[in-house]
Amino acid sequence: MISKRQQSEKSIQASATRQTATGLRLALLLAASSAAISTVCATDYIYGIGTDWNLYQIAINGSTVTTTAKLNLSGYIPGFGTRNNDYLNGVGIDQSTGDIYFNYSYNNQSSTTSGTMTVVPYIYQNVNGSYKAPYALGAPITSATLTPTDVGAGWLPRATYYNGTYYAGLQQDDHLVLLPISGTTTKSYTSVTQFSNWDHTSTTAMNGGDFVIGSNSTIYGSTVLSSVNQFYRQPLSNATNSASGSPWTIFNIDSSVPFNTQGSVQVAGLGQSSNMYLVSSTGKNLYSVSGYDNATAPSITQIGSNGVIPITLTDLSIVVTAPLPVPETSTVVGGAAAAIGVGLEWLRRNKRRNTK
Repeated sequence: MISKRQQSEKSIQASATRQTATGLRLALLLAASSAAISTVCATDYIYGIGTDWNLYQIAINGSTVTTTAKLNLSGYIPGFGTRNNDYLNGVGIDQSTGDIYFNYSYNNQSSTTSGTMTVVPYIYQNVNGSYKAPYALGAPITSATLTPTDVGAGWLPRATYYNGTYYAGLQQDDHLVLLPISGTTTKSYTSVTQFSNWDHTSTTAMNGGDFVIGSNSTIYGSTVLSSVNQFYRQPLSNATNSASGSPWTIFNIDSSVPFNTQGSVQVAGLGQSSNMYLVSSTGKNLYSVSGYDNATAPSITQIGSNGVIPITLTDLSIVVTAPLPVPETSTVVGGAAAAIGVGLEWLRRNKRRNTK
């Protein structure tokens, strides 16, 4: 016969077993929920230069968009404001180091559309997590090296950083410019290489727009042809093949982002994310881009309200998933770990209660 004491002990053990199982289910549920919430609420960060010469951070979390001025770059540019067509443009980010690249171009002659054109590549370098003042990557580059073009909106208005090289495109031209970067504590460009007709079409005057390069070594970009916004892509190896190559793949996106009301569009995305975004220069609207590798035109959806970006941006970067200059730990991992910790603490407390 089982004594009352034995019955009581069995009852306590059964209760503890049920509570342990409940605690484990709670821990797993909280972890899964936290991970799911963190994934849904993940924030993308893109960076761009405004027409007020500030470096801006754009944080995108669902339909919530926050734009923050981080640094006014003009104070670091010798001679800024004393020349014709002063432009800061061509934002690129090295996602592995946090280095931010851009360029300063100007026309030193009395004419605003022709003359001696100069561009100086710059870096805002993240040395061991602490940014140092922006500095020139090397000597100014003149039209003796680069193809002379109209500098009305900056000589190198579209640019990105990819795999050790700062890539840029000339204004009103179809040359692709490569500046390989070297150095660690202090960096510099080592050469200037141009590839003509990188689109492999009869197009010679690319107006407005921007480009990024994905991890698949594909260039994705926008331009304005005959007052119509276009979206294009092509393999990087094809773009840098001057001898021969296939024409780029290009789509008319003007029905989604009309040039006559929205102006040209800047492209941001990829990098640490598979997301791609557009920002219109005149309308200052933000859009998401899906299906950018499809055989048909990509799907473009507006994010937030009209004019959600408060300033006209001259260029945009790739996406980083933690804000610069201060990196953050992934919220997915942190949230799941915290949830598991809550569940385990619940188990420990109940175990102590059942062993008293």
